Amino acid sequence: MQYNRTHALYFLAVIFVAWLIQGCNGCNSDKAGTSKTTDSVETTVQAPDAKDTLRSWTELRLINWKGWIDSSTAGAFGPDSLERTTVDTVVAIDNTTMEEERFEEFRPYFVYSPDSSQVVDMVSYGNFLHKGKNGKVVLEAGEPDTEVAIVDVQTKKRERILFTGPSTIVKEAVWINDHTVLIAGGTYNEQNRLLPVIWRYDTVSKLLENWEAE
Repeated sequence: MQYNRTHALYFLAVIFVAWLIQGCNGCNSDKAGTSKTTDSVETTVQAPDAKDTLRSWTELRLINWKGWIDSSTAGAFGPDSLERTTVDTVVAIDNTTMEEERFEEFRPYFVYSPDSSQVVDMVSYGNFLHKGKNGKVVLEAGEPDTEVAIVDVQTKKRERILFTGPSTIVKEAVWINDHTVLIAGGTYNEQNRLLPVIWRYDTVSKLLENWEAE
């Protein structure tokens, strides 16, 4: 009788120990599962800065200007040499209405926005048209200064956005979208060295940004 009681107690002790071991294994399993979890790493993609955008513009949009600058500087120019120097708000102090006849005369030389609602006028100020020997109309320079204006195609309202002296040449204008235009040229310094310059104008915000060589 005593033997059976001892045997029963021993059997219960074995079952209890086995239960404890199984419980501990479950705890280790939970810990192992937790340790396998990896922390996610978020990568922040930086938006291109002004220079990155400027590089794409000079390489893909301002092709004629880029060729002119490269030939004038013996290929020494690079977009990274340009720094944004000023940001101005254009105040509407020199707005006029362009005569329909004059608009039509200079129309072939205007640069139209993608939606054809506006044009860049870099030629009508101080210049005049005449017929050459072959009968073709020729644009002839007059004033040494240069004016750049935006003209509304429907109303013919003309807004001056840029005015430069004889040392600055405006070479090309291209529209980025329906309301933003790039104007590119160069300025000769006292050593007669050509320094590239780019302006960007937004017809909605009226902001005029300027990039110049360092």
